[in-house]
Amino acid sequence: MNSLVQALQKIVHILEEEHIPYMVVGGFALSYYNRARTTNDIDINIQVYPNQLEKIVKYYPDWMPSLQAFKDNAERGTVFNLFDFDTGVKMDFMVYQDSDYNWTAFERKKSVDYMRVKCNVSSPEDLVLSKLIWYNLSKSEKQWADLVFLMTIPDLNRQYLELWSTKLFLKRHGLF
Repeated sequence: MNSLVQALQKIVHILEEEHIPYMVVGGFALSYYNRARTTNDIDINIQVYPNQLEKIVKYYPDWMPSLQAFKDNAERGTVFNLFDFDTGVKMDFMVYQDSDYNWTAFERKKSVDYMRVKCNVSSPEDLVLSKLIWYNLSKSEKQWADLVFLMTIPDLNRQYLELWSTKLFLKRHGLF
């Protein structure tokens, strides 16, 4: 886990140095909520315009030749990823897409001390919604197991889940 911690420290430092709002999401964020599962990457939502991606990529000079491809992916709203050769960790970046839900999710992110790294992680409710989106697309058993775990978190705001799953037209599969 040491390389994941090093990669997290590095990317958090970069994002904060460049004043780029972010939140850790996906399986890595899930482990903050005590769901132990193997993940080999760090998923991060970032609030940045595609033409500002150089602010991140300049810290990973081996990836500068791919900068335009990263910008193109960000313009299309698809993930771009890079491999941190210093730590051996892959990072998947999702560029913020403007919507009421995404704005709300970013407002609800939590500033935490995670493995001795002060960083922002997605709220558990927004992880539920994200995992539900991915499960509806993939029917992945891993996504389902994550969802079942997340639903056991005490004080989960089920009213929020009802509201946004309805607005986003998400099939709930009897979870709530």
